Amino acid sequence: MNSNASLPGVVGTVGLTNDPLRGHILTVDGKAAVRQKKDYLLPGASGEPVRAHLEGRFLAEHPVLVIGEHEYPTGPATPPFLHVISFLPALFVFTGAPVVGALLAALGVLFNLWIVRAPRTEAWKSVVILTVFVVAVVLLTAWAFFYGWILSLFGR
Repeated sequence: MNSNASLPGVVGTVGLTNDPLRGHILTVDGKAAVRQKKDYLLPGASGEPVRAHLEGRFLAEHPVLVIGEHEYPTGPATPPFLHVISFLPALFVFTGAPVVGALLAALGVLFNLWIVRAPRTEAWKSVVILTVFVVAVVLLTAWAFFYGWILSLFGR
């Protein structure tokens, strides 16, 4: 979230930091907001705290801050290109080995969605996703040749 974000009804600027152990932490004027279960209590303009909570989105890189019925993005939208290349491993389902292909597809897509949520640049994410896809294609091709070679030994 932009460190200078001001939200209606909240006194102070609201920000979002990430802690490796505690996860997302909302801050108000640089100080951690009070937390009550899954809700954050932000200082309100009327004197009463404003209840807010963070909601993650399945394909989004950043969570959304929800206050009442209004949603406020905590970061820029994920580029569509990253969404498209994240699902490239799903093509492994159409290989000759359905079990291995389905396993590689599921693991590949989950790994890519994890990479999309990483706090890195878009270029880094794209390189990692495409590199892992190419390595998986090479491994699947090697598996197909090895498996075919083994079967040809028993077929004679």
